[in-house]
Amino acid sequence: MHADVLFPINAEAFTYIVPEELESKIKPGQRVLAPFKRGSKVGIVTGFGGDKLKGKEIKLRSLKSILDEEPLIPGNLLKLIKWAGQYYMSTSGLALKNALLSAFFTGRKPGKARVTYDETIKESKEFALTQEQRMALTEINKPENGVFLVHGVTGSGKTEIYIKAIKALPDDKKAIVLVPEIAITAQMVDRFRSRFGDEVVFYHSGLSTGERMTQWQKMRNGEVKAVIGVRSAVFAPFENIGLIVIDEEQESSYKQFEGLRYSARDVALARAKLEGIKIILGSATPSLEAFYSAENGKIRYLELKQRVERRPLPQVEIIDMTMEDKQTFSFSNKLIDSVRETISGNKQSLIMLNRRGYSPFPICTDCGYTYKCPACSITLIYHKDTKTLNCHYCGSHLVQQALCPQCKGTGIKYLGAGTQRVEEDLHTLIPELSFTRMDRDTTRKKLSHYRIVKQMEEKKIDVLLGTQMVAKGHDFPDVTLSAVVSADITLNMPDFRSAERAFQLFTQLAGRAGRGDFPGRALIQTYEPEHYVFDYVRYHDYKGFYKKEIAQRKELFYPPFSKLIRIILSFKTRETAKKTVKDISGRIKRIDHKGIEILGPAPAPIEKIRNLWRWHLILKGKNSRALRRTASLVLEKIRGVRNIKIDIDVDPINLL
Repeated sequence: MHADVLFPINAEAFTYIVPEELESKIKPGQRVLAPFKRGSKVGIVTGFGGDKLKGKEIKLRSLKSILDEEPLIPGNLLKLIKWAGQYYMSTSGLALKNALLSAFFTGRKPGKARVTYDETIKESKEFALTQEQRMALTEINKPENGVFLVHGVTGSGKTEIYIKAIKALPDDKKAIVLVPEIAITAQMVDRFRSRFGDEVVFYHSGLSTGERMTQWQKMRNGEVKAVIGVRSAVFAPFENIGLIVIDEEQESSYKQFEGLRYSARDVALARAKLEGIKIILGSATPSLEAFYSAENGKIRYLELKQRVERRPLPQVEIIDMTMEDKQTFSFSNKLIDSVRETISGNKQSLIMLNRRGYSPFPICTDCGYTYKCPACSITLIYHKDTKTLNCHYCGSHLVQQALCPQCKGTGIKYLGAGTQRVEEDLHTLIPELSFTRMDRDTTRKKLSHYRIVKQMEEKKIDVLLGTQMVAKGHDFPDVTLSAVVSADITLNMPDFRSAERAFQLFTQLAGRAGRGDFPGRALIQTYEPEHYVFDYVRYHDYKGFYKKEIAQRKELFYPPFSKLIRIILSFKTRETAKKTVKDISGRIKRIDHKGIEILGPAPAPIEKIRNLWRWHLILKGKNSRALRRTASLVLEKIRGVRNIKIDIDVDPINLL
C-alpha cells in the first residue's frame, strides 16, 4: 500500500510505503511522520497513489507513524488546498502551508483557551429590519445556492443580514465570516457573541499560536456554528458549510503578497463552488469586478439604498489645501475648528492619514542627501518614537544620527507627515484633546485593536487618529466628524486601480460619521480638488464612479475585461538583471502567444526590495486558459536561466 504525503513546502506530494501495521489505521487528512532527506518530517496524507507507480522502478521509503487517530484536515479542505496550488500556479505544499498553522507540523500541543475578550457578553442593539433588509434576506434564504452581492450604503445594516442568514441555516450547517482587518473583528466579536455566544470562534494573528490551534480543533470537531477571521480563516476545517460571508469584499488585504499569492476572496468563491453552497459578498463600495459580474447577471445583486432608521448619509466637503488657511502642513483651520466644535458638542471624530511614521521624506537641506533603504529602492520613513529610519517594505531600520552621512552637516529636515507627526500637531493645536493613534505601530500587542475600539465605544477618546484601519467597518454612534488629512497619498499610486481604491477608502471613511442619532459630515483635504474621484465621493455616488471607471478599464483592456498574470523576476545585482533580461526577452519572443498580450520584461515600479533587483512581465488576456497556458510556456523558457528568482502572481491587485 502506498500513501501520498504532502508537506508544507514548495512541492507536490511524495509517495511512501505504508507499513502493514498501519494499513488499517491510515486515512486521508491525518498527520504522519515520514522520513525526509536525512531526517523526518510531519506531513498530511492526501490519498493513496499506488496505481501511478505500477511498472516504475522507484525505491520508496516507509512511513514511520501516524500522529492522529482521526483526520486533522477534512476531505473538502484537501480538495480546496489542491485547487489553490493549481490555480495560483504554485504547489499544493505551499497552499497547505497557508491553510494549516506551522505548529501542527512541529509537534506543538493546542494551547489552553484564555479569555481574550470581555467575559461579559453585551447585548447588541437590534433594529427592526428595513424593507430592503427583509427583501435581501428572503432572496438569500431561498433554497438555491449561488453568489450574492449585498451592495449597501454605509450604515445600512449589512452585518445584521449576515447574522440572520447564519441563524437561518440548518443546525448542522456551519458558516465562515471573513473580514479584511483584525481591527474590524473587534466590533464583529461583540455583535456575534451577543447572538451566538460560545457558538462562534475568532481566528486571526491577534491570538496566540496555541489559541489558534484550539480554535482549529473546535472547528474541526464541529463544536461551533461559525468562525470570524481574516484571510487564513477561508481554510477553516468545517466539513459541512452552509454559508460564507466576505465583508468589505473589495479590500486589498484579502490578497497575500508573498509565497502563495492567493486572494482569500477568490479562494472563498472557489470553495463555495466546490462545495455547492451560498456566498455573500458585502460592501458599500464593491470592487469593479464584483459589480460588473452583478450587472451582467453572473451573480445576484441585492441593494440597500437606505441607512438603518433612515439616517442621512454624511455631507462631504472637499477642502482645497492650495487655497485654505492652515496652521500646520497637515491641518487646515477649517478641520481644526471642526474638531473643536465636535468636542464641544460631546461628540467624537475619526481622522485618517494613510501613512504611518513621523516623516516620509527625511532630507539634508545642506547637500540634498535623502535617506534611502540600503536594501530597497524607496525612501526611509522617520519614526520619532524610536528615533529610527524605517523601511516599511523589508522591515530594516537605521538609527538616526545628528550629522548628515554625506556632508556631515546638521541641516537634516523632516518633510511631509505620517500619523506620528499628525498626532504631535493635534496635541499642539488642541492640547485638551483626548485621542489615540491606531496604526500598525500602536497595534502590535495582542488585542490592542480591541482595546482601542472599546475606548472609543466607552467615549474615553475624543478623536481616533490612524491609517486606513480607522476607515473600515467601525460603528461608533457618537462619531459625527470623519476627515482625511491628505487624500493625495492614495490618489497618486502608480497603479491602474488607484482611483478605485481612493474612491472606496474616502467613501468608507465618510460613512463612519453620523451613524447614531446625530447627522455626520466628512472633510477631505487635498491639493488636487479637481480630481474626478471627488465628483463622486462628494455625493456617495458609487454607480456614477463605476460608470466612468468601467469605461476607462474597457478602453485599456484591464480587469474585469481581461485577466492578468504577473511574473516577477528578481536578481542579486543590477548588472545581472540587465544581462539576463536580454536573454529572457529573446527566449519569450519565440513563444506563440496568440490572443495574449505580453508586456515587458520591464523594471518593476519599486525596482529593489530586500536587496533584490526586480523586473516583471505582465500577461494580459480574455481567455483564462489561454493566459495560463502562455504563462506556463514563459515559465518553461525562463526556468533554465541561472541566478534568478521567479514569483508568479495570478490576478494581481497591484503592479508595484
